[in-house]
Parts: sequence; C-alpha cells; structure tokens
Amino acid sequence: DASFDDRIKATRRHVFVVGVVTSADAQRLVDLGPSPDAQPQDAAQFRTLWGDRAELRRFRDGSIRLATVWGANAMPLEQRAQIVPRMLAFLLRRHFGVLAQPELLHADDQSTADCARPSEAIGDVTAESAGRLFSLSSRIVEFASTRDLSESDTDRVTFEAAIAGFDQLQREVKALEEKLPLRVLALHAVAPGLRYASLAPPKPLALAQGRGDDAYVEPLHVLVEFTTSNKWPDDMAALHKVKSAFLLRLAECYAAAHPSTHVDVSSRFFGYGAQDGLLTGASSVQLAGADDFDYERDSFVDIRHISSGLTFRLSVLCEPEGALLAHKAQEMVRAGLSAQADALQCAHRRWMRTTQWRAMHHRQILDLCQRHHPAASLTIRLLKRWLSRHMLLGQSVGVPDETAELLAARVFTDPWNGLAAPGSAYAGFVRCLQLLAEWRWTEDMCVVDFAAAGSADSEDSARVASARRVWTTTDGLSADAYATLQAAFDAAIQRKDVRGALRIVTAEDPNAEWWGTVSPVLTRRLQSLARASLQTITDCISLGSDSTLSQVFTAPLTDYDFVIKLDKDVVCRQYEQPPASAFTSDGVQSPESAPRKEVFKNLLPSMQHTSQVHVKQHANVFGQSDLVGFDPVALFVRDLVGVYRDSILFFNDVHGGRCIAGLWSPTARKTHPFTASMGANMMLLEHEK
Repeated sequence: DASFDDRIKATRRHVFVVGVVTSADAQRLVDLGPSPDAQPQDAAQFRTLWGDRAELRRFRDGSIRLATVWGANAMPLEQRAQIVPRMLAFLLRRHFGVLAQPELLHADDQSTADCARPSEAIGDVTAESAGRLFSLSSRIVEFASTRDLSESDTDRVTFEAAIAGFDQLQREVKALEEKLPLRVLALHAVAPGLRYASLAPPKPLALAQGRGDDAYVEPLHVLVEFTTSNKWPDDMAALHKVKSAFLLRLAECYAAAHPSTHVDVSSRFFGYGAQDGLLTGASSVQLAGADDFDYERDSFVDIRHISSGLTFRLSVLCEPEGALLAHKAQEMVRAGLSAQADALQCAHRRWMRTTQWRAMHHRQILDLCQRHHPAASLTIRLLKRWLSRHMLLGQSVGVPDETAELLAARVFTDPWNGLAAPGSAYAGFVRCLQLLAEWRWTEDMCVVDFAAAGSADSEDSARVASARRVWTTTDGLSADAYATLQAAFDAAIQRKDVRGALRIVTAEDPNAEWWGTVSPVLTRRLQSLARASLQTITDCISLGSDSTLSQVFTAPLTDYDFVIKLDKDVVCRQYEQPPASAFTSDGVQSPESAPRKEVFKNLLPSMQHTSQVHVKQHANVFGQSDLVGFDPVALFVRDLVGVYRDSILFFNDVHGGRCIAGLWSPTARKTHPFTASMGANMMLLEHEK
C-alpha cells in the first residue's frame, strides 16, 4: 500500500549495516540443500531462495539433493574467501533488486539472479533508485592485488600453480641423483610465494628457449639438502668451494636432462671480502637490526623452469657448515678473542636463520594457510600491503616478512574476546590492526601457537577463549610449555630487552631470536597508524561509502624530514603497486556492465605450457636480459643505509614505491666534538677554520 511504499522510500536515505557471522564451512564450494523426494516443501523453498542457482545433484553416498555450487576444486584460496560475499550479493539482487560491486557478482550470477525472480521480490535492478550493496570486505581485498595481476589471467596466476611447479622441479632434481656426488634428500622451499604469503602469486613468464624477461623477475628460493657425508672439508673456504662445485654439477646435469631450460650458476661470495671463509665485507640491508642472511652472498643456481614459467634459485643446505661455525665460535670464546667470536656467532645465526629457522617457519605458515585457515593467506597479503604502503615492511628498520606473517597467524591461532578464528581476509586484517593498536607489548607476551591452528576455529575453543584472560593465554600449548615461554619473557624484561618492542615468540623460538624484535619507536608508529586505519574503516562503514578507504593504504609523507623522489622508469617493481581500481570509490556494477564470466577449470582449454597463459610482461627498463632478482631501488637503499646508518633512518615501499623517505637520527642533530672516528664524511666550513 501507499504507507509501505513511503516507508521504503524513507529507508533508502539510510545505510543498513549487515554483519555476516561465518563458520568453518563458510568457504566450502558446495552448499547442500534438501532432497526433493524426502522434503518436497523444503526443496520448493530452497529453489525459491536460490532460483536457477539450485541444482539437483547425486552425491557419493547415493543421495540426491539440491545444492548450490560456487566453484571448482582448484579454486584459489583468495577466491574461496569471497564465496559468502558472493552469496549475499546474489540473494540481495534476486530478492531485493540490490546492485552489487562488479568484483562480487559475476555475469552468470547476475543473469541467474534476475531470471524468474519470486513474486514477492521487491526492487528493480533497472531503476535509478535501485539499492546498492556496499561491501567493504570485497573492496579492501583489491589492495592485495597488483597491477600485474589486473592485467593477467588470474585463473592461472595462482599460488597453487607455483607450488605445483615446485613439486615438479623437486621430482626433476631427484631424478638426477645418480649423476650427482651425493643423493638429493629433499628440496626445501623458503620463498613466501611458495607458502601463500607473498604479496601476489608468483608470476609465470612466457619462456622462449628457456628465457623470459620482465621488469622484475622474482627468484623463488629453494634449499637443496643432500644426504650426510663425512667427507665435507673442515676449512670454511674449502667448504664453500665444494658447495659451489655441487651446484655446478647440479646445473650441468639439469641442463643436460632439460635442454630447453636456461640455467645460471652465480656466486657473489667473492667481492664482499673473505677471511677464513667468513663474509667480512659490508653487510646487506638488515631486517629490524638483525644480522639477516643475504642470499646473494652465497653460491646459487637459477633455473628458468619451462613448464611453470617460474625462476627457482637453488642453494645448498650443508649441515656441517653450521657445526663448523659453532665449533669455531667456541674456540674463539675460549681463546678470549671477542671480535672474532662475535663474527663467527653472527655467521652461525645467519646460517641457522637461512637453513633451519626459515624452513621451519615456511612449513608452519604453509600448513596454516593450506590446511586450517584459507583466509589466512589473503590476510597476510593485506597486512604486508598495509606495511609496505606505509614504508614499514622489510628494509633496515622495518618489520621482517616473517614477523608480519606471525602477526597474521596470531589472530587465527589464538582469537580473543570469545571470537572464533576470522572467516574472511577482511576480518583477519581488521583483527591484525586491532592487535597492533591494542597489544601491551611491554607487559604481555605475544605467543603464536601453531599447534592450536586446527582447533582455534572450533566452538569449544571460542567458549574457552571467552573464559580466559584476554591477552596473555593461548590454546594448544601445555602448561609446562607456556610456563617456559613466560619465564623467557620475564627474563627478557629483567634484562630490559623488551621496553615496548614488538616481540612475538613461538614454542620453537621462546627468545624471539629468529626474526628479532621491532624497535620501540617503530612499534609506537605501528600502533598510531593502526588506530588511524581502524578509525577510517569505522567511518567507511558508518557512512556506507569507501571514498576514504584508500587512506588506510596511504603513507603520510609529512611525518618525514625529507623525501627522495625516484624516476619511475627505473623502479623495476612498480607493477607490484595496487591496481588503479583499488583507489576508485563506490564502484557499483551497472545492469549493462558485463564483467569477466566465471569459468570452471575443467571448461578451460588445455594448456600444457605457461606460454599459453595470458600474463602481461613488461620490458626491462635497462634493456638487459636475464636480470633475475635485480632491484636497483633496494640496492640504492642498501648503499644509503651503509653510508648514513648512524645519522638517518630510511624508509621506502619495497613493492614498487617511487620515493624514499628519511628521518634524521636525534643524535645526528646534536653537536659533537671533531674526532677521527665519527663514522661520517665531513669537512670543516670555511668560516670555522
């Protein structure tokens, strides 16, 4: 009647906030309905609800039921995270005539929703006054994409394809073991792109004769472990030469078995300086002040993998090397040579981080994303995008990649306030911001318990969490294990090693030495940025508009003392920046628009080689081929840090940022007496001579 129409018109001036609480089954591909024979009335209601989306299917147990199918088994994890928003958009369009954003409602879903709408449905999708669905979760996910992905076939550029390529490489290398001096025991992936944790899935290149160039070719690091042997030399320099010889032999055998593959063996060990086999030259950019390992300082072999189009960088995992470093460090300690002992201990930590800690961390994150929480992958990517856009990821003073992954893992393995684990990447990202904004780093221990990953999303876990102390307990760990972690944290407080620094521990790393800690100054910066981002997201929800959403991923440059602007033509990784669509506001799908239609993998044409996949490749800015892992901006920042590390802190977006920001160290502003060891290049002014 007229009064009802008036109420409908009045409500159109307001924003209705609809919250969706998802369960562990939220990302399943098939949603089961009733059986038409056993439950005819329920089946009729199910068909009315879903329309032609409801299909009659026979299942393995012999039952025949209605169901809605939302993807194929090979659907990537990040697309599975969008199933519930797609369901909601479909139902709102079918029953209320509400338009959705083009990223949510595919062309086939759109036509299906409009087909034979129920008689009680309201709203008209063709009317100018049609309702509009504003989904912040689907909008914020766009920032995890890249300009490369927006120009490529995203059905093929996936983490699953990269992992499949690594599995194939592992089989190919193991097939060469009869031709190698030692049998290959295993290949250990340590690259973020092989554990669902890189900013974007590894980009395959269309290889021609084993070669394929791009503006930036990302190498995927892999450790090759051979069977044990007592014939490794006891001299460090000789041991490194033997490792190089192993890689040379591996490259020769692989190239012979796969003639079309391009294989390069490189060693940048020389040129950094070596004394007794120790790297004593200028160190690379270090993460959070820790002595991080630089892959370029050891021998490696690059394999351009033909079938996957990816570039794998193989290094040798040599167990005797770690034992030799530890033994020599103990000898120097007993001899009272502190400088040599510190150098050897630093080298041993670097070896442990490269060969042991990073490999174990890789397996933990892969298991979390692949088996327990599909939304964790996209959450990690969003958090890394947020950190990199604020110029706080990696570098000399930033948050290490592994620490960012642990932050995201925390919200999935130990949810608080009685909540279950996040069911979407958007919820996971918001909880990461809440963790950064609210955690009391000086008082409370932050633990990531990967043993609880399988149970953190259960109802029992949620009930237990609601009865626990909010910030200081964790599921999965035994009482003794937790007491050990707490004792280590208390000891760190006594040593004054905490002091407000971002510090994350695990059962395997009770002292947070794997990736180090984030400085108290940077931790406070992260807290303020997280609070501001949460407030912006809250404002977007209350206003029903994403016009200010891009501010969450925009760094305020006015907070820095100076900014160095770079020539965009030499920024090789500029295509890793978010796509232009991420910065548009209130993008709504019109009735006439026709976005890319969803196609199931079994309906795609057979593709035997990556060269058939549509992947946008860009010309190398220097006009040189075969530049793998060459990032001139990162090298420039490394040189700046090496020269001015005592005076200036440098920040930049490692994923294609076009500026480098700097902050003067407070000590550099003070007046110092002139000495011979000031650690800076200077000269007296004319009027002060």
